[in-house]
Amino acid sequence: MDYEGQQLAELLFYWIILAFGAVGWIIGFFQQDFLIVFQAWLVGVVISIILCVPDWPFYNRHPIQWLESVPDRRSKVN
Repeated sequence: MDYEGQQLAELLFYWIILAFGAVGWIIGFFQQDFLIVFQAWLVGVVISIILCVPDWPFYNRHPIQWLESVPDRRSKVN
């Protein structure tokens, strides 16, 4: 997972849990049942874990370009 993929995973995790929690809270408020809020939040957590924890290919769209090699300082003859 590259750095932009990590940022995307974090944003997905945040917004999924927030959306499911908000919808669960609204429904739970009108139904007067806290269990609905908890179940909606739990569904959001499970979906976000499935989407954010594995290293899916869409998290690797911007690979990091590493240096080929670093010259050894000891190889120079003074």
